[in-house]
Amino acid sequence: MKHWIKKPENFLTLILLIFYSVGLVGISLNPTDFAKLSPFNLLLTSVLLFWLHPQKDILFFTNLLFVFTGAFFLEMIGVNSGSIFGKYTYGNALGFKLNQTPILIGLNWIIVAYSSIQLVQTIALKFNLKLTELLGALLASIFMVILDFFIEPIAPKLDFWSWENNLIPIQNYTAWFFFGFAFCYWLLKGGMLKNNPLAWRVYLVQIAFFILLNITLTHVSL
Repeated sequence: MKHWIKKPENFLTLILLIFYSVGLVGISLNPTDFAKLSPFNLLLTSVLLFWLHPQKDILFFTNLLFVFTGAFFLEMIGVNSGSIFGKYTYGNALGFKLNQTPILIGLNWIIVAYSSIQLVQTIALKFNLKLTELLGALLASIFMVILDFFIEPIAPKLDFWSWENNLIPIQNYTAWFFFGFAFCYWLLKGGMLKNNPLAWRVYLVQIAFFILLNITLTHVSL
């Protein structure tokens, strides 16, 4: 155990597992109140996620800023027009809002896109597959949609956002795929495909977290 935890990625993984486990229990007991810690969750996850990125230079921060800004304005147009993802409104759990849109939603897009890219790279290296930028972006955007699929059903219960008539439109998933592909391709073209041994674990921890939340919150509501 001592040898295992000496590796930075393993130590940070342990922090993630503890934090998300506490969150799972807390939200299962008190969904609305505990979900108000989501901004802290996004900030902590992003810090841990990028801690082991090997080249944090001006290009790195420029790429992140582009995705953050692009995703925020995309969501702002979407929530105010209903023409991109469908008709939805944001709750209060994601923190301070500007023009009906949480500022930190851009950070969520960064976390999901970056960790999905790293998961695809890890799979490609495992099976010795050649990964082009187009293929990498395509596969990463699929993983982004898969994660969103498990977030959407419980988002209203956590006061993240809610859909008109409580119906999640197919349009939401197609938009996630299209814009997820665009953001992932931008990151890949910008040289963001650096080996980060923690990033793929972030994706797996998050998807496990939301799958378990779907199970526990559905059970609680029955």
